[in-house]
Amino acid sequence: MIEDHICKTDECKQTMNVAMELGSPEAVKGAVEASMGISVVSNATIQKELRLGTLVAVQLDPPLERPFSFVHQKQKFRVRVMEELLEFARAYCHEHRADES
Repeated sequence: MIEDHICKTDECKQTMNVAMELGSPEAVKGAVEASMGISVVSNATIQKELRLGTLVAVQLDPPLERPFSFVHQKQKFRVRVMEELLEFARAYCHEHRADES
């Protein structure tokens, strides 16, 4: 996904040097803080590091967007508060998707 966003040509994809793939945002942040390279991560995962000044964010242009899903435990009954949250989230997403058009 990120490679496709950054590289628009096959030549770029062939010359990109992916040195490692790490399994968690904490591992990625630690590697970047240790000067082992750069990475693309969610803004939500680096707020503490931005406040502390241990990492610097460079916004992507155009921004990279990812699909998200709501997940919940499979159960027979849904509680009302869960339904209200889902209704709010769907309305919010629908409203903001319309704003982008």
